[in-house]
Amino acid sequence: MRRVLAILAAGNATRAGVDKVLADLGGQPVLAWSLASGLAAGCFDDIIVVAQNTNLARIANLVRERAPSARVIAGGATRTASSWAALDAASDADIIAIHDAARPFVPPSLFTRCVEVASADGSAIAGLPLADTVRRADEAGAATEELSRDGLWSAQTPQVFRRELLARAREAAGERSYSDDAAALVEAGIQPKMVLGERRNLKLTTLEDLAYARELVAKGLVGFPVLQVR
Repeated sequence: MRRVLAILAAGNATRAGVDKVLADLGGQPVLAWSLASGLAAGCFDDIIVVAQNTNLARIANLVRERAPSARVIAGGATRTASSWAALDAASDADIIAIHDAARPFVPPSLFTRCVEVASADGSAIAGLPLADTVRRADEAGAATEELSRDGLWSAQTPQVFRRELLARAREAAGERSYSDDAAALVEAGIQPKMVLGERRNLKLTTLEDLAYARELVAKGLVGFPVLQVR
């Protein structure tokens, strides 16, 4: 069974105001963290990094220094288009894992767990059950109702699939775009399986998120993944 990891690093970083994947985080580019975690997991036969055309060369140099056998390809105009580019590049995969480079603190064990579940059940979506109270508000910010959080999850990445399921979702999607790959499966009538994720697997969306991540690293609360000798 051939297992491929695709790291999506083609976002335009409009909310962060900087190129997140190349920003410094504890002396390493943000992208290097999830790349190192994927290598340390030891469960992938190939790694593909999906980058913007505008920084393809810089990303390729970064990846080549850390994972010479990994491939770097150009992504699309949307996150969904970049996922489909990864799907095309992983034509020989049985299992494909999609991970956002903007989640640098993904632990290797989460990659391994999701691959194991997807291999058995077809899919594995890392996420966390909602713990906070959820309220709907109107455009003025006035709370209008409280929603039950029973059964609600906050989705993360990695999201891991048998390749044929993701290909089926792509065919059903047409030109539509989605916030994540699990949504494409649901739209195609496929029910992906949720897998308990990690609270430290936070997403860097704003400059405040990046500053918080740097603080965690500086305090020694998160460490750079290290490839273990087996």
